Amino acid sequence: MSAATVTQARTATVTGREHVRLGRNNQDGVFVASRDGACVAVVTDGCSSEPFSEVGARLGARALATMTATLGHVPLAALPAVAFDHLSTWLSALVRSVEADDARAVLSGYGLFTVLCVVQRGPEAVVFGSGDGAVFVDGALTRLSSGDDNAPAYPGYRLLGREVPPVTHHLGPARRVALCTDGLDGFVAAGGVGPLFDDALVWRNPAHLQRQLNVLHARERFADDATLALLATEAQ
Repeated sequence: MSAATVTQARTATVTGREHVRLGRNNQDGVFVASRDGACVAVVTDGCSSEPFSEVGARLGARALATMTATLGHVPLAALPAVAFDHLSTWLSALVRSVEADDARAVLSGYGLFTVLCVVQRGPEAVVFGSGDGAVFVDGALTRLSSGDDNAPAYPGYRLLGREVPPVTHHLGPARRVALCTDGLDGFVAAGGVGPLFDDALVWRNPAHLQRQLNVLHARERFADDATLALLATEAQ
C-alpha cells in the first residue's frame, strides 16, 4: 500500500418524494470506514416493496464497510468474494438472532438491499457489488440495471440458497470513485457526478456535499431515495 497518497470520502443522502408522500423512511444506507491506510465506502438500497428494508440497508452498509476494512491481508482481486461471504455470515446471524423459527420472514422484511462497495488502498481500488445503481471511476460511468421485472439481485438471497456472486465493476488504479443508488440515475446520466469532484468546497467542508444534494433535490425532486459516496485519492 502506498504511503504517498491520501484518500478523502464524502457521503450524502436524501429521501425520495414518493417515500415522503407515503410517510416512509429513506431506505438507503451509506457508511465509510478507514483502517491501516485503506478507505472503504458502501452504499445500499433497501427493497422498496418491503416495509422496513432500511434497517438492513443501514446496518448492512456499516457492517460491510467495517468488516471489509479489516481485510487488509486479502488481495484486492479476491476481496469481493471474501467480503460477500462475511456479509452473508453477518446477515444470517442478525436475522436468526431476531427470530430463529422464521428467519426467512425477518430477512424479507428487514434484510433485502442492494450493495455497492469501493475499497481504496493507495492508488489502487476495487469496486464491487450486487444490484442496481451507478459506479463512476475516473470519468467512466457504469449504470447498473435492476434486472428483469425490476428485481435486483439482493445479497440476502444467498441465505435462501440462491447464487448471488459479487460483481466486480473496477479493479486497478483509481483516483476518483463515486457510488450512487438508482435514485440518482437521471443525475448521473446527465453528467452530474464529475463536477462534484471539482468543487473544492466538497473537500474542504464535510457538510457541503449534503448541502449540494439538498439543493439539487429541492429542484429535481427525485422520485426515489438518492444516496452517493465520493472518494478522491491524491498524492501527498
